[in-house]
Parts: sequence; C-alpha cells; structure tokens
Amino acid sequence: MNDQRKLVVELRRSMGRLEAALGTISDALVITSCDGRVLWCNASYAQLVERTPPALLGESIYDQLPRDCDGAPLLNPEQVQAGGDQGGQFTRVLDRHDLRAIEIEWKPIRSERLRPLIFCLRDVSALLSYQQLRVEAERIERRRQQTENLNRALELERLALATKVMECPVTGLPNRRGLHVSIRAALKTQRENGGRISILFCDLNSFKEINDLHGHQIGDDLLIEIGRRLQRSLRFGDILSRLGGDEFVVLTMGIFDEGDALQMAMRLNDAVGQAWSVEDHTIRPSMSIGINISDDPDISVDELIRRADLAMYEAKTNGDQHISFYHPSIDKRVRKNIHLRHQLEGALQHEAMFLAYQPIVELGDRIVVGMEALLRLGAIASPIATPSEFIPLAERTALILPIGRWVISEALKHLRQLRSEGSELTMAINVSPLQLKESGLSDFFLSQAERSGVDPSWTVIEVTESILIEHPDLATSELRRLREAGVKVHLDDFGTGYSSMSWLARLPIDTIKVDRSFISDFLHDHRKAVVLEAMIRLSRDLGLGLIAEGIETVEQHAGLLAMGCLQGQGFLFGKPEPLSRSCAVPA
Repeated sequence: MNDQRKLVVELRRSMGRLEAALGTISDALVITSCDGRVLWCNASYAQLVERTPPALLGESIYDQLPRDCDGAPLLNPEQVQAGGDQGGQFTRVLDRHDLRAIEIEWKPIRSERLRPLIFCLRDVSALLSYQQLRVEAERIERRRQQTENLNRALELERLALATKVMECPVTGLPNRRGLHVSIRAALKTQRENGGRISILFCDLNSFKEINDLHGHQIGDDLLIEIGRRLQRSLRFGDILSRLGGDEFVVLTMGIFDEGDALQMAMRLNDAVGQAWSVEDHTIRPSMSIGINISDDPDISVDELIRRADLAMYEAKTNGDQHISFYHPSIDKRVRKNIHLRHQLEGALQHEAMFLAYQPIVELGDRIVVGMEALLRLGAIASPIATPSEFIPLAERTALILPIGRWVISEALKHLRQLRSEGSELTMAINVSPLQLKESGLSDFFLSQAERSGVDPSWTVIEVTESILIEHPDLATSELRRLREAGVKVHLDDFGTGYSSMSWLARLPIDTIKVDRSFISDFLHDHRKAVVLEAMIRLSRDLGLGLIAEGIETVEQHAGLLAMGCLQGQGFLFGKPEPLSRSCAVPA
C-alpha cells in the first residue's frame, strides 16, 4: 500500500515537472478535440492569443487565433481536415503589431480513439531574411492600398448613385426626390425658427409644341437654357428643382409677403421670356407660375407642392401675367373641374352629347345659307355645362381631340340628311387649335366626308387666328389640302386676337367672322364702328367673305346692312337648336 502511494506522488511530481517544462517552451502548444475545442495549452499559446489559460479551455482554436496580415483567419477547419492523418504545416505573417512570421504545424494523435489534435505554433520571424520581410511588408502595403482604393471607389459609387437618384439627368438640377429632401429640411428649420416657406411652381407654356415642331433634342436644350436663366435670377439660398417634363420649382424661405413673391415671379418670367435662337429658329418661351406661401410647419411636403401646382393651373388662365397665388377657393374650382372632366369623359364614352345648329343668313333677305354646328354636353332637355365651361377644360386635357372627331362625324351625317331633303345649306364645323396641330386632320375630315356621302364643297372649317399666326406652316399644310378638296375656311372671332389686317392677305382663308364684341356696341362706340367698317371694306377688297357674329337687335342688323355687310348670325335670326328646330328663321 505504501509503495502504491509513493508511485502516485511520484507520478504527480513528474506531471508537474512536465507541465513546468512545457510552460518554459517558447513554442505555443495546444491540444484540441477533433473539432478544434481546446483541451490543453501552454503559457506561450496563452501569450500568443493574449488570454489566460483557464479561459481558453473548451473554446474553438479557430476563433482564438489572431488574423493574418490580410485580415483572414490564421487557420480554418477545412485546412486541418484536408491534412488528414499526416497533419500539415504552413507559415503565415501576422499584422497585429510588428511583422511576425508564425509557422503552424499540427498532427492528429492516432493512438487515441477520438483522434485529438496537437498544434505547435512557432515564431519564425528571425528565420526570415530581411529581403523576405521587406517583400512581405510591401505585399501587405499593396493589399492595404487596394482595400482603401476599393472602399474609396465604393464610396464614390454610392455618392454618384445618390446624386443620380436626386438629380435631373437633363439639367443637372435637383429632381423631385431632391426637392422633397430640401423641403423637409426647410420645414425643420421653420419649426425651430419660425418664418414662411414659399413654393413657386413654374410650367413652360406650349412646350409640347416646341418638341413637336423642333424635336426633342432642341426641347432638351431649351430646358437646360431655362434652368440657367432661372438659376441666374434667384438669390443666395433659393433652391431650383426640375420635377420633370416642363415643370420647374423654386423653394425659398426669404419671402415674407405676396408682394415679394410677385416681384420674384415677374423677375423669373422676364428672364425666361427672352428670345432664344437655335438652328435658325427663334423661340420666345413663356411660363405660368403658381405660388404657395405657407407659415404652417406641420404641412406635408406633397401638400405644399400640390397647392403651388393648383395655383399654376389657375395662372394659365390668368391673362398675360400668368401668375397666380394659391387660395382655398382654388380647391373648389379644381374639384368642380375634376367633376366636369369625369362628365366629359362619360359623355364621350356614352355619346351623351348633341349638336345644336345656329343659322347663318343673308342680311338682305334673311335667307338661311348655312349652319354652324355647336357642341352641347348632356341631354337636349337638360345640358350639364355651358360651352364656356367645358370647352377650355377639353382643350387643356386633350379630350377635345376625340370630342372633335365625334363632332366632325356627327355634323357630316346631319349635313347628308339635310342635303337628301333638298337643302342647299353649307355646314360650318369648329376645329380647335389642338386638332389642327395634330397631323392627319385633313385625312380624317375628308375620309368622314366620303363615308357620309358629303361633297367637301358643302362644308366649312372654322379656325381661330391664333393657330394660323403662331404655327402658320403646320396649319397651312392641313388647311391647304382641305381647301384643295373644296372645303371653305372661316377665320373665327376675328378682332379678339392678333387682329393684324396685314395677315389677312397671307392666311389660307375664305371668310372672316367678326367677333360679337364689335357687333354688340358699334352703334354707340364710334371707334369700333370705324374699325368694323374698315374690316368690311378690306374683306371686300381682298375677295374674302365676312360674317358678323352676335347680331341680336334690329338696329344692329340695319347698321350692318348700311355698312355693306352681307352675312351674319345671332339670336335675332335664331338660337342654336337641334337640327329639327334650327332651319326656320323668323321673319
């Protein structure tokens, strides 16, 4: 028994001496399970991983080891597994402090059933030559620079992408997303410091026509020029954005009342309105500007822009100035217009429209010589809107195009009906400027006339002078084909637009229709009487017909006859009525 106790004591002393001896070895020694969990390690290993030995037991050696100079794991399970029964060996360079080269060697303990692993990690830095260390140092530096360059490129790419997302690709100005960011920042400033935010919503007038006439490249060039002009007209701190299409928005916190805002809007309009020449063309751009001034820091970004947008649409009908301020009443008008647009779309879809016809007469004997087709919306017994309400809306929304085609087809069918009954009346059909700008009007008109069995010489097209003067080439080509086929062209509302009598000799027209504003008071306004008489005389000298519109009294009728006017129309001879009621003229 005593011998056995002595053997145990001696064995413990031997193990202690072995432990002490292994602790003095400079090589780091580790014994792990087959899956890498640390079962034992010496002091050198604890020093390498900068931990205390008891804390290392049970953890994975792969997680404890430092990284190499490339930032990669010093050792991984796949490498160890690939070594099999032979184990493995390799050298890595650490980058924790100064350059250090570590040789790692491992082997499985094959005598054990669970095949634990023994690792030896040896510092071999002293065995590497200066040249080897220098090469390794340069490799590390190249890798570091490559990583920095990659990070820098990724950051530049991220910034470029962020800029692209918030920038208009044509003008380089902030886009809608960029504007939203700026408005949110302005609202935050307003909440903290007070003040007012102003949005000026600018929309180029007739930009689609510029694109159609000159091409999209010139359209883009014009947008770039408009952006420059607007930017030069702004003050420091004002922010200009392009929302898309022909819409620009100015954000400013430096406006305190409507007077300041109006001055800024007028300055912007003056800058934009300067003539712009490109490829032998001269374009005079113009804008409509809607203004919304808000002192409410809790208003949403979308609502701020929406109100300025509504004011801009109001500005498009605001005469020559084309500037309008947002007011709550605009919302009511917009809702009314939305309702009216739905009615228009429904009427077009279900053909809930009809044509009323107003007679055109010889003033001498009051014989009806023609009819003008006038569109009415709704049922004959209960129209739902007046032409002055729905026609401008149809023009703005382009619904006038399908509506106009319906009017042409319907009027021609009615004309065929009249002619089949023995009438020799002509039919006048109004054509909107938008219809005339769209190529193919003459083709459609003539094909519908042929389908209805109508001789084109029985028909009249009525156009306004603005389209003939603003776009003479486009209008002339369509009207020339119609006139060659026998269609007559009447110039409607003469005297309300450009009214340049020198144009009459150049325009492709057969007759002028003098606007009712001259007829209503020429008997009491000497100047209008002189102008009216000059019109009658000039039309006769040019070989043009003349029709006086809006004749409502016997006195007007007599006065026009005395001036030599031969034809006219108005309530005196008949109001617009459906076909069955519109042919008789009171004596």
